[in-house]
Amino acid sequence: ENMGEGFPGEFFLDVDTIPYGFYGFFQILFLLVAYGYVLFQGSNLISDGSELLLLFPEVAGIVGSVVLPILGAVPDGAIVLFSGLGPDAQNQLDVGVGALAGSTIMLLTIPWGLAIIAGRVDLREDGKGKYKSKEKKNIAPFSFFTQGINVNDSAKVGGKIMMLTALSYIIIQGPAFALNCGDTAAVKHHECDKSGEKYWALSGCILCVVFFVGYLVYQVRTMDTDENRQEKAKRAQQNAIQCNLVSVSGMFGGLAQSNDIKPEDLKALLRPFFEKYDANKDGQIQVSELAHLFHDLNETSQTAEAAFQWMDEDKNGWLDLEEFCNGMFKIWQSKEHGHVHVPASVQQVHPATDKTPLLAGQRPPAPAAARLPMKDVTSASGPVAEVTLEDDEDDEDDEDDEEEEESIPADDKVQRRNVLLRSLYMMGFGTLLVLVFSDPMVDVMSNLGKRMDISGFYISFVLAPLASNASELIAGMNYASKKTVKTVTISISTFQGAASMNNTFCLAIFLALVYVKELSWQFSAETISILFVEMAMLAFSLRSTQKVIDAFFIFSLYPISLGLVYGLEQMGFN
Repeated sequence: ENMGEGFPGEFFLDVDTIPYGFYGFFQILFLLVAYGYVLFQGSNLISDGSELLLLFPEVAGIVGSVVLPILGAVPDGAIVLFSGLGPDAQNQLDVGVGALAGSTIMLLTIPWGLAIIAGRVDLREDGKGKYKSKEKKNIAPFSFFTQGINVNDSAKVGGKIMMLTALSYIIIQGPAFALNCGDTAAVKHHECDKSGEKYWALSGCILCVVFFVGYLVYQVRTMDTDENRQEKAKRAQQNAIQCNLVSVSGMFGGLAQSNDIKPEDLKALLRPFFEKYDANKDGQIQVSELAHLFHDLNETSQTAEAAFQWMDEDKNGWLDLEEFCNGMFKIWQSKEHGHVHVPASVQQVHPATDKTPLLAGQRPPAPAAARLPMKDVTSASGPVAEVTLEDDEDDEDDEDDEEEEESIPADDKVQRRNVLLRSLYMMGFGTLLVLVFSDPMVDVMSNLGKRMDISGFYISFVLAPLASNASELIAGMNYASKKTVKTVTISISTFQGAASMNNTFCLAIFLALVYVKELSWQFSAETISILFVEMAMLAFSLRSTQKVIDAFFIFSLYPISLGLVYGLEQMGFN
């Protein structure tokens, strides 16, 4: 039976039919890049779609604690699964263990080191970072010993959990040595007792499941007190606002589900709206600009101008960011039954305003002196086309009315439903891509190893993480670049969490294959390499200060781990 037979491989080119030689090698490389790109896009869809669920406060804790870790492990788990389902499972498992080891070691080394460099600040003599705004802006030139990062205690906990879950490897590796399955010579002479190893694989699989469930339970129990996950949810909200996925009405509708919003958190969420509704980009909100925002909150024109007079604390005729956020926070505090209401003190009719409430879809008129184009105003259904406000409403014709009707913002329930559907679509389609293309990707990497006369382990160790873990790398870098203790810790915790999921979710799949298909655990060198790197990164996890020089040592662990595998194989370990 050839590779490519069976679902879903039957729908793809059988790589064994590709001739050897330069042209055939080029075809294999093309398929490798094509399948890898699809897996990369699928992994990103899963990651981005799952993070959209963080926009729902009522489920954000469960999403951050359970959904994100599981979905993040799906790409690696799929590669491991399909590497053991083919007719040549024992040999193709090299690709699976390569993906597992490569993913774990890569995420714990290269992104971690990059996070230290991206998040570095100047360090004081006691090792504490200079994290104040002025200090971060005046950071000194690159330094190996006087710059670095600080992490909070959750990074220490994450490191300990990572090492605890790694004990599952010992459950299978110890018996593998005892049953003569740990060295190459014994396997070649058929001295390996696969039948005895089978039940140790089952025991290891059960332990992986126990650790997996325990890890998720721990995540759920600490979700209300974990500041890092709360910060991650806030960052997801900010990204959604900046990407026009959420309007101000939708944001308030979501916040209405939460009762613990802080003024500083709301300020961070409102800044993108301040910049959006500041139509002429002068750093100030005029009364006409505030009227557009209140229109999206389904408030009347007279309420908007009265609110402006109330929010303008220094009475200079415009709102700065501080005044804007203070006023909007008080408005949010007055919410009733999940709807936003302007405080009673604002509900007064200003003599210069129209007393008639706005009709659905009607924009507030701008004063002649403040007639501004409103670009890229976001409604729940997407960006609204550029609209020039005119003070002469009598000249509007039916065609203009139709254009305005198209820009009617949907209420927050419709917007939240649209975001939810978008999230489910992205996660579903991304998972489908990963499941469909993981099987042919395994075949291609295994075939490439044969053509280059090297183990498929090395191919998948280097290449598989680029497709399956790129989203974690990018997310970790983005968090670290914010240069705060919380965001840097989120970055480090992301890598630790991914390693813990590989030690539980992915390894459970691996050991289940060994048990069900009665395969032999012939991965002693790879196991030792994984445990070596995780022990080294545990030592770094326990340190609250990590310097730039440490980043380069962490970088070196990646090639060292590959060299360790090669050296152990030369010594007789399989």
